[in-house]
Amino acid sequence: MLVIERKSCNRRPLPRVYLLSMRRRRVVFAGAFLATAAIWAWSVSGSTPDKLSGYAYEDTRRLVAFVEQAASLKERKGESAFSEFGRKGSKWFSDPYYLFVYEPDGTCVFHPLQPDWVGKNMSELRDMNGKPMVQLVAAVSEKPQKDASGWVFYLWPDKTQLIPQWKSAYVRKVVTPSGKTYVVGSGVYDLKMEKAFVEERVQLASELLESQGKDAAFREFRDPASPFVFLGTFVFVLDTQGHAIVDPAFPTQSGRDLSQFEDAVGRRPVQQILEKLRNADEAWVQYLWPKPGSSLPSRKLVYVRKAGVGGETFIVGSDFFLATPIWMKD
Repeated sequence: MLVIERKSCNRRPLPRVYLLSMRRRRVVFAGAFLATAAIWAWSVSGSTPDKLSGYAYEDTRRLVAFVEQAASLKERKGESAFSEFGRKGSKWFSDPYYLFVYEPDGTCVFHPLQPDWVGKNMSELRDMNGKPMVQLVAAVSEKPQKDASGWVFYLWPDKTQLIPQWKSAYVRKVVTPSGKTYVVGSGVYDLKMEKAFVEERVQLASELLESQGKDAAFREFRDPASPFVFLGTFVFVLDTQGHAIVDPAFPTQSGRDLSQFEDAVGRRPVQQILEKLRNADEAWVQYLWPKPGSSLPSRKLVYVRKAGVGGETFIVGSDFFLATPIWMKD
């Protein structure tokens, strides 16, 4: 948290604790433009408002609406929906949007860009950090809700870039008329960070800490292959005096005192966090800090919540740079 430079962490083995905790709880230029516009207008009009209302950015809502409408079609038509999903140029398959479908065990049953995956168990497919993306996608099927959904963030090659980029996949559990369960999803690059993403990851981290204890949870938070490293940020843990207990950016500097840390204009965000949490279980704090490679300050938001384990109280949080300029209001 609150660092000038983010350092990559060492690659760690396959994370299992998160998957266990999941069991417990719960898309020629003109043509492409017109197809995308048609998808958006069609899908939003038929989407459940509650599935979209928590997101601030249009690109996020478009992706969620796209997958929700696909899930609704599959719930009605079952396996026969695959023929519609695979029709290139249709609302279901127009660059950059396409759908993928997996069974709960990680077997791919539909992927228009990777037809060689179909029929194979892809559970061991990992991103550049070792994150088991398909396992995390399939885990959504284990949530109790019939229309359960979730997000999976992973680093994946983009044909327009030299190095892997963050990709955000929205996935939805589907139960077909035959009673068979699938997970339908779609992913895009360059999705803006949403406050909802941060709140969800911090809540998951807090629940993991409280249910699995410090040792297991802290190992998971430090693992770049875990769900707690996402979209260029990560989950951190402080104690109630403002000392860094888990900080993946500085994995060898546990215990740093951040209570006196000052932002670009002299404010002390950790002090603000500690003050707000005296009378609340969660808090948002904004501060100013330069983005990597820049000398100008940008707005950064940090979300924190308290978690108790073994008689100790910890502060679990994550921070991110806002997509809007410093002079714009939220």
